[in-house]
Amino acid sequence: MNRHDMLRTVEDAYAARVRGDLDGVMRAFSNTAALQMNATPSHPSLAYFTEDTSALRTAMSELIDTFTFSDLQIIDSVVEGSKAVVRSRFTVQAKPTGKSARTEILDLFEFKDGKIVSMTQFCDTALAAQLLNK
Repeated sequence: MNRHDMLRTVEDAYAARVRGDLDGVMRAFSNTAALQMNATPSHPSLAYFTEDTSALRTAMSELIDTFTFSDLQIIDSVVEGSKAVVRSRFTVQAKPTGKSARTEILDLFEFKDGKIVSMTQFCDTALAAQLLNK
């Protein structure tokens, strides 16, 4: 898989995430994909670690049900071998409170056979917790 194809897969997954399209997001991932979302110990409800598609789908569904994304822009990307690092900026809104903010995330992807097999995300969990706090 070349750089263009990897970044196109990421762009398609991000576009589906902005639309709230769970099936569209899941199309980017392999059947054995893993997800890790890092969070500080003070915000454990914002951390995810999955090792199979069922758990990944549940995690993505929970995230889509809790946060909407808009105005997503890829700022930087680096691709080396089967791995990509993508930094993006977007507006996030917490559905339970209606609060929103502009923020950035950093995603680390690994690809195999045209699909994402691993995604590790770094985000501002303190901001996410603040947006969820009524």
